[in-house]
Amino acid sequence: MNLYKNRRFWSAAIIACFMFVSLLVYRVEFYHGTFRTASDRREWSHKGMQTGESWMNIFQNFKKIGYTHRILESVGDGYSINEETLMKINTMGMTQEIRVKSASTTGIDFAIKTFDFQIVSGSFNFAVTGEIKGNTLYVESHDKIMKSQRSTDKSNSKPLEIPLENRPYLTSGIVQATVASGLEQDKEMVLFVFDPSTLGQAPATIKMEGNEDVVINGKTFSAQKASLYFKGAKQFAWIDENGEVLKEQGLLGITLVKTDRQGALDGAALEESEDLTRLVSVKADKTIERPEQLTWFKLRVSNIDGQNIDSLNSERQQWKDGILTIKKESLEGLPLVLLPEDLAAIDDRFKQSDAFIQSDDYRIRSFAKKAVSEALSYIDTGNASKTDTPMIKVQKMVAWIQKNIKRQPVISLPNALSTLQNRMGDCNEHAALLAAFCRATGIPAKIEAGMVYLNGRFYYHAWNSVFIGRWITVDALFNQIPADVTHISFSSGSQEMQLDLMGLIGRVKIEILDYRQ
Repeated sequence: MNLYKNRRFWSAAIIACFMFVSLLVYRVEFYHGTFRTASDRREWSHKGMQTGESWMNIFQNFKKIGYTHRILESVGDGYSINEETLMKINTMGMTQEIRVKSASTTGIDFAIKTFDFQIVSGSFNFAVTGEIKGNTLYVESHDKIMKSQRSTDKSNSKPLEIPLENRPYLTSGIVQATVASGLEQDKEMVLFVFDPSTLGQAPATIKMEGNEDVVINGKTFSAQKASLYFKGAKQFAWIDENGEVLKEQGLLGITLVKTDRQGALDGAALEESEDLTRLVSVKADKTIERPEQLTWFKLRVSNIDGQNIDSLNSERQQWKDGILTIKKESLEGLPLVLLPEDLAAIDDRFKQSDAFIQSDDYRIRSFAKKAVSEALSYIDTGNASKTDTPMIKVQKMVAWIQKNIKRQPVISLPNALSTLQNRMGDCNEHAALLAAFCRATGIPAKIEAGMVYLNGRFYYHAWNSVFIGRWITVDALFNQIPADVTHISFSSGSQEMQLDLMGLIGRVKIEILDYRQ
């Protein structure tokens, strides 16, 4: 299958994981308010919270695609919150059943003490656990590898230490925390979001909009309406007098509505969601033949208010007055070796292992070494990997991924070790594995996230930039070094920066102005 046909075949599957994270952003994020001392807790209203279990159905444009179940219990001087969500997600016409579990312990003010976040999708079973000690959050990832009914729980790396300037809150307790804080009508408070799926943090604004009746199953309930504004996206919740959520409304036509156990579990089987990849893609105003052969691309990008403009500018692409110009990178003049002084200037984040790019894991290091040791017929490298240039090493690693990782949409937390173990994934998994391979072999690597032109539309996508004397884009899924100029980068750095794309969903507009072969 040639490259162009491969691009067309893959056009609907490349954002499966990212879209799932976006879909669940209201359910599984963490929120940060100001740190409070024990005496400060008297400022909280201490309004009695209704403990017990609650159920909500999940709808997408009136189709029931899942449900969520939460149990809130009073435990000592605080609470425990357990939540499980089941959804049926369609990507590229392929339907997958996804189960997400989260458990946390909190203080009396619902500030989180510990959490355990797990996502199960097919053979992927990945978890992130965390504990707050003092003003530091210690996070550890775990990969439960499923083989022939056996499961082994492996810690992938040493705990990641994240300094916290603010007190963290889990989403499943944020409504209670908001009510308990005494936030009044028409008042706002700015919090900081921590997302366990990306380990990223960003500010959010919560506002009590006022009283508003909400109808559920033909019955009218009095409620307080709260809004959450995060990364350019706005979501809403309707809360009863006991602090219980009656309804939530979020991205992509997703609505959660209060029900009971029977209403959640009984009835017909869940319907699949709309094809998320096509739902959030942007139709191109022009058709481009052979996009991989373009050397220069000029387009107008609008409705990206709040986007980090600095992330739009690089050696490869330039942003000015709403116009984005992208030029194909040259591979001429790349060095034979990476000098220590050049590497010293690179941010340590792009050289080191983390919770999702486990470059220090012995399995990652072993396979990366194997990949760069292989001789490739189309590269004149000599026989020893020690003689390979950084560019040749990257070519070999991409070739290994092309040969050994099956292209298949995966809805999970993209991480290198799971991808290596399961030998499958979409763009997110390819990017995470290549980043881990590169860092394991001494080559700095970033995750790039944005959009790419495919078969008449722009789809959300992820790829890499690697430092091989200068930063060069690499698409391990499409086997491109450098990536073609229709790759539009909206965020660059690490997976946490994919949160920058949240506010673009359903809003961004693209007009093709000019391009050159």
